[in-house]
Amino acid sequence: MGVVDKTWHEVLKKAGFNGPIAESLIGFISWEEDKIYPRLGHEMNDVLNNYEGKLVAHDVHSSKYHHQGILFLNKRLPEEISNKILDAILDYEYDEVYNLKQPLY
Repeated sequence: MGVVDKTWHEVLKKAGFNGPIAESLIGFISWEEDKIYPRLGHEMNDVLNNYEGKLVAHDVHSSKYHHQGILFLNKRLPEEISNKILDAILDYEYDEVYNLKQPLY
């Protein structure tokens, strides 16, 4: 496993998203398409703990990694950008955190 010391905002900026889009991310949850998330409500509460203010939930899908998920943002974004954000997050996890360099699919 790689050393991780970046925020998700930094990861998104490095992936090419502009500051306002990168900073709009509050949190996310993702899972493999064929899995059922057993404690989704619990996970959502953990992600949103102590968050106050406007919240927009975006359903997202990554065809590259065969994951689906939910992004929690502070503003609405087009579906295409939301899906690209999930891909950027998963790219970072696969390449930097787990050193896999490619999806397992």
